[in-house]
This record gives sequence, C-alpha cells and structure tokens, in this order.
Amino acid sequence: MFGKNLKKIRSVRNMSQQEFSELFDLKRATLGAYEEERSNPKIDTVIKIANYFSIGLEELLTKELTVNRLLRFNEAITTESSYNNDDFDTIPCITEEVKTSYLESFANNISNEDLPTVKLPHVTGKDKMAFVVDDLTMSGGSNGFFPKDTIIGVNVPLTELANLSGELSVIITKDQLYFRKLTYNNNTVMLTANHPGVEPVLLSTGDIKAAWRIIHVFRYTMHSDSNALEQRLAQLENTIASLRQKPW
Repeated sequence: MFGKNLKKIRSVRNMSQQEFSELFDLKRATLGAYEEERSNPKIDTVIKIANYFSIGLEELLTKELTVNRLLRFNEAITTESSYNNDDFDTIPCITEEVKTSYLESFANNISNEDLPTVKLPHVTGKDKMAFVVDDLTMSGGSNGFFPKDTIIGVNVPLTELANLSGELSVIITKDQLYFRKLTYNNNTVMLTANHPGVEPVLLSTGDIKAAWRIIHVFRYTMHSDSNALEQRLAQLENTIASLRQKPW
C-alpha cells in the first residue's frame, strides 16, 4: 500500500520520480523499488514523507489514500488561474521573484495589479498583502518562520507606526523589505529578528515607505521534532557564517 500511495502523492503533486527522490534524499531507483513494492523503506524515510505531506503514519502505510483525501493537504494557497471561487478575495503577493522589481518601482507607486495574486480561505479585505518568506531571518524559536511560509499583513498608515510596537511586521524602505518584530521609540523603529545571528536594524520613521502588521500565517510544512533539529542546524550554520564575516 505504501508504494501505491507514493505514486498517488506524486500524481496529485505533479512530481516526477526524480523531484520526489531529491526532496527526501533518495536515489530514483530506490523510490522506484518502493513504488513497485520490491523494497521496504526505512522508518525515518516514512516519517519524513508523512510529516512533509501531513499524513498519519498508519494512513500512509496501511490505507489507500484517495485523491480527495490528498487534495485536502495540498497547499492552501492557490493562484487565480488554478482556483475560481467568488467567495475568496484575490490578494496581491510579493514573492522572491518580484521583490526586487517591486522595491525598485515602489517610489513610482506601482499598481498592485502588476503583482502575482493568491486566493486564501477566510482572508478578505483590499488592504491586505501577502509575502512569501525567502530566508531564515525569523527562523528562531519554536514558532519560527521558514522559506516558502506565506505571511499576510494588513496595511498600517505611516502616521500610526507607533501602533506596531511589539508586533510582527513587514517594513519597506527605499531598497529593502524587512520581516521583523518592530519596536517603536520616539520616531525611531528597531526591527528585531528571531535568528540569533541577525543584528537588529534601526530606522528613522522617515525612511519607511510602507508597513503591514502580520495577521495570518500559512505554513509550507508542518513543524515537527525532526524539522526542529534541522532548523536548529540551519540556524547554527547561519550564525557561524555571520561570525566569519565580522572583522576581528
């Protein structure tokens, strides 16, 4: 049943054997053997696959997964072209691919219509903006944020920046986009990262071009004990890298 379920997961996710194998550090031939029931997987491999797709171990190993069942665990974020439902609002989204161009043209009041869009369950309002996390800046702690997580912010007028003190926020300056925890003090903001290797950023309120208070989070993967270990290792590697860059 495990092999049959792997094939169905790949089909629903539109993944090749090569893509699936690389995702879980497997050889393509090994995955083929699993799918054809010629070989039994190691338990840690099964756990990784179950955690990644948010499927119970017993379900993955002993029950035939239906397409409808798997679609329930497909990414909750869908593009306008792949999902049509008038009950869901379209929200502009800043991804890694468009972030640079968005910052470059921000001073020219770029229209949000030029941005990619997402439709999200139970998220409405024309004052929202979605941001796809693309680094480990906020990865510290048990509830850290990781690449491919999507955060949703509500726009905050620049005259009300003091109301963001203590809040997770996205701040845009002339040439940078920050996702940090904001502290406000006397027309100065300090942006603090969760990752211990990232220094706080101090900005004058006059340098800030736009601000959003984060109100929703869509996780790309479920957090687990094994994920936590990998995250701590990634944080350690980043900390070591940042220390090497500092002059002594």
